[in-house]
Amino acid sequence: MRSAGLVFFADDLQAVHLLPLTYTMPPEECRIGILTLAQKWAMEWNRRSLALTVNSRLLPDEKLLESVAKLRDGQGFSIQDQPLLRVHGAGAEKAGVLDIEGTEWIPWVHEVTMIHYPEDIFLKNGREIKADLERMHRAGGEWVWPSWKERAPNDPHTVVYHPEQVWVHPTAKVSAAVLDASDGPIWVGAHAEIMPGTLVKGPMALGEHATLKMGAKIYGDTTVGPFCKVGGEVSNSVLHSYSNKGHDGFMGNSVIGRWCNWGADTNNSNLKNNYEPVKLWDLATSRFRNTGLTFCGLVMADHAKCGINTMFNTGTVIGVGANVFGGGFVRQFVPCFGWGGIHGMETFRFDKFCETAERVMQRRSIALDASERQKLKEVFEQSAYQRTWEKSASTL
Repeated sequence: MRSAGLVFFADDLQAVHLLPLTYTMPPEECRIGILTLAQKWAMEWNRRSLALTVNSRLLPDEKLLESVAKLRDGQGFSIQDQPLLRVHGAGAEKAGVLDIEGTEWIPWVHEVTMIHYPEDIFLKNGREIKADLERMHRAGGEWVWPSWKERAPNDPHTVVYHPEQVWVHPTAKVSAAVLDASDGPIWVGAHAEIMPGTLVKGPMALGEHATLKMGAKIYGDTTVGPFCKVGGEVSNSVLHSYSNKGHDGFMGNSVIGRWCNWGADTNNSNLKNNYEPVKLWDLATSRFRNTGLTFCGLVMADHAKCGINTMFNTGTVIGVGANVFGGGFVRQFVPCFGWGGIHGMETFRFDKFCETAERVMQRRSIALDASERQKLKEVFEQSAYQRTWEKSASTL
């Protein structure tokens, strides 16, 4: 969802800390709450008709938007020398480009919400589910369903706590489930399905055409994105779209990209045995970064897969196109297009990766087109430095 007059720029020195997620999707396409950042801004832009260039990591809020309306063309807000947004004439700028020197920057003295690191996505998710519901209701139009006031599921065998906080699209199907919105709203999108025996605790968002499988246990602050299929136990996690965790196993405090798949009985740890703060591999610095978090699970980039009974340790990062399998705990950083497990890694050949990706996407009636293939090829080449075994092999 994009709008004319609304463009995004990436402050590259900071955006690199969102890798490997942003190898294949810009920060504004990250999903937090119900919507992506781009959808949030487009919705606000359509309501206010502003011509904006926006930092791709910035989330909109009312105070900021009210103040933006008072700016003139060529003025913008910054915080600690970091550009936030700029007002410009229609068609004056292109996506990804910001006129730094030609802007009159006004210091922003209030708080803003941005995504700095991958873990910010699950940390801010519960709050953004609530904010998106308010945002969608204000926007009206396509975002307000015809039966908005009759939003509880029409199923006599489903138990609903606090139905005023439950929003189920008229085309969605909910059967013999428990929906507990005591601690926050539950949003179920168009053509989504919640199968019998599922337990859901809000805040929770289920995207369009997504499925919660029988007996799933979904805890709060979780988003299951469009066309995802999820079973087992999930807590405070975000799955972007077209990704599957179809079987039993635990996923907690994690961020999962697009077109990912978890094998049956895959689990991730989200708490260290000694309760120390979790460290995550930061691709921007090629070293572990202390998150300061007690609970932090897995970051998995687009098109990554794992086999049956895979175990992910606390604070694991899996790169684009990686395929991991085998017994024992996977290493805490698996490079892009890595293939293997604890017994060794090799490179997932790009042609073989594309064959797999094509099969996976064809199952959803989507083609791996030439532009997407080229983007993935560029990631394959850019990430070659991560696959240290390639360097070892070349010296033999």
